[in-house]
Amino acid sequence: MSLINCSIMLLVLPLVLVANVSAQVESHYQSKTTPKITVREYGQLSTGEQVDQYTLTAHGITLKTINYGGIITHLEVPDKNGIYADVVLGYDTLTDYEHKNRYFGALVGRYANRIAQGKAKIGQQLFQLEQNRPPHQLHGGSKGFDKVYWQAETEVSQTAAKIHYTYTSPDGAAGYPGQLKVKVSYIVRAGGKLEIQYRANTNKVTIFNPTQHSYFNLSGQDNKQVLDHELTIYSQEIVELDNQSIPTGNFIPVNTTAFDFSQPTKIASNLAKTHPQLTIGKGYDHYYVVQKSRGELTNIAQLFEANSGRKLTISSTESGAQIYSANYLNETVIGKRGVAYQKYQGICIETGQLPNAPAMSTFPTYLLKPNQEYLSTTIFDFTIKR
Repeated sequence: MSLINCSIMLLVLPLVLVANVSAQVESHYQSKTTPKITVREYGQLSTGEQVDQYTLTAHGITLKTINYGGIITHLEVPDKNGIYADVVLGYDTLTDYEHKNRYFGALVGRYANRIAQGKAKIGQQLFQLEQNRPPHQLHGGSKGFDKVYWQAETEVSQTAAKIHYTYTSPDGAAGYPGQLKVKVSYIVRAGGKLEIQYRANTNKVTIFNPTQHSYFNLSGQDNKQVLDHELTIYSQEIVELDNQSIPTGNFIPVNTTAFDFSQPTKIASNLAKTHPQLTIGKGYDHYYVVQKSRGELTNIAQLFEANSGRKLTISSTESGAQIYSANYLNETVIGKRGVAYQKYQGICIETGQLPNAPAMSTFPTYLLKPNQEYLSTTIFDFTIKR
């Protein structure tokens, strides 16, 4: 064999080895399970409506959701040994979901996050919204999307299992103008992807900023915190909060601070640092800006838990996400399987627009107009890293 050929083989061999190692490090779910959907009665609301639970199974993911609040009650994915576990927090009963509001797994709207004094300016008109967290509004009011009955329609193909939730929010609900027709689709796709699509239209100019409020814990263990999870956030700045957790209108660079997750970092490591914004939020409860405007599907964050090997990548067409480290959970909150939840038991990655934008002239506010369709997509992509 010539010296040239030997050199070529030596160059190619490391590349082959690297490719093989890479395949071992991270992989998508390769389940051959044909997508399917089943439904069962879940319970009855105090108002009399019958609530159903839908189970969507496809390609290594089992998603369970109810048509009250569009709530994701369970999300089961495998670990590096092929063992399935539920990776979202929640309750065991419909009664708890109805009366013990922690937004576990719920759809949130009309406008997610806080609006100061409940005041929203639309054009030249000022609207007074319900102040369900006096004197402010949080997550759309006392009967937001998390507290309403959604109509459900299912769809199954060779590559995906889908459920489409629809709801019509009446003109004036919680103070919001316009009759708003909303459609939210949960789509379980090949390769471990959960895609959430939001659509809406209105008969009056209004504001709209929905999100999904699942608390993730990739360990799949009922009594374990997420402090050892590695978090990556593709952001250079957060929205500054005042002592009531209302945005001031300023942005704070995260570089080298307790809010810097530009590289994979254990949540506990950054929580151990000092920062006045950590004191205000009692942990992480802050909006990270990823892109300046909504529209492009962009990576927002990644979450990784080493013991299980589960990795979650979140991408969205929204401009960023509120990161909430479950700072207000405590042992009085009894979750699934009777477990008393702790502070930092889960982490929410709530994609959406800037918080408090309708009350601030300095923040851009998305206005939904008649004869215009709202469209937004967020993807939760589960993989296994060995």
